Amino acid sequence: MISNRHPYLADIAVVVTCFLWGLNAVITKNALGDTPDSFREFVFNGLRIPMASLLLFLAVKASGRKIGIRRRDLPFVAGVSFAGMFLFMMCFIMGISMTSASNVGVINATTPLFILLVSILTGIERPTRRTVLGIFIGFTGMLALTVREGRFEVNPGDLLILGSCLCWAVYTVYGKRVLRHYSPMLATAWIYLLTSFFQFPFVLMQVPEQSWSAVSVQNWMYLGVSCVGSLFLANTLYYFSVERIGPARVGVYTNLTPVFTISLAALLRGEQITSGQLIGLAVIISGITVSNYRRIRGIPENA
Repeated sequence: MISNRHPYLADIAVVVTCFLWGLNAVITKNALGDTPDSFREFVFNGLRIPMASLLLFLAVKASGRKIGIRRRDLPFVAGVSFAGMFLFMMCFIMGISMTSASNVGVINATTPLFILLVSILTGIERPTRRTVLGIFIGFTGMLALTVREGRFEVNPGDLLILGSCLCWAVYTVYGKRVLRHYSPMLATAWIYLLTSFFQFPFVLMQVPEQSWSAVSVQNWMYLGVSCVGSLFLANTLYYFSVERIGPARVGVYTNLTPVFTISLAALLRGEQITSGQLIGLAVIISGITVSNYRRIRGIPENA
């Protein structure tokens, strides 16, 4: 077996996934803007999401599996696509245009806390003192991002990115029902396809504003990397790792994503990493560690 000959292959795969996710925030920020050589927000999504869906369908087909889903499952898959992926993409693409890539990295670190919170609210997880404390600690880390020149200021872009984390948590929790019947790659392909339909009116709205001939080669490259790397390859590697080393171990690695994001934002965009961002990230990761201590250590919940 591959995993026996290369025992750390799945670990390497999830680290690459975190890198691609961290890179996505930076290159998306670079590719968007109001200048003629940039992409409009919805146009950018309108291109990359259908392309990623097509790549996933082709990969499923190449593996010899069917690409269809049962008609009775379509309404639920559409609901997961709308409430999870479509709203996530809308909040993310609008939020990143109004805040820094490094802030996006820090805020995205709250995603495991949102997943735990949604799991508790839907009755999937039982709240414990440790999980409640971890959630509280983690979200207080967000306060560090609101302090600017000695006073509290809330950036609308930060709030939208926070909303995208909540949507991703909904997608993660309810998407598990889809994965009971379909492979992760096929489920993601259908969810991306339906998301493409949901966002189509917004894409049409911005198409007249898009100067296609003026878009720089670099921004076309960013689009390709975001589609092939962050949406297609990262999803494939992520589920490869989950299957081989389990979600708990993979979950520990995902804490690397905000580290990659803020590091790449400084390297590729010249963004200054502030003490508030570092403090906020440290507090958020501390909250995740507290709330998931038993999973990380492999201790049963009733122990």
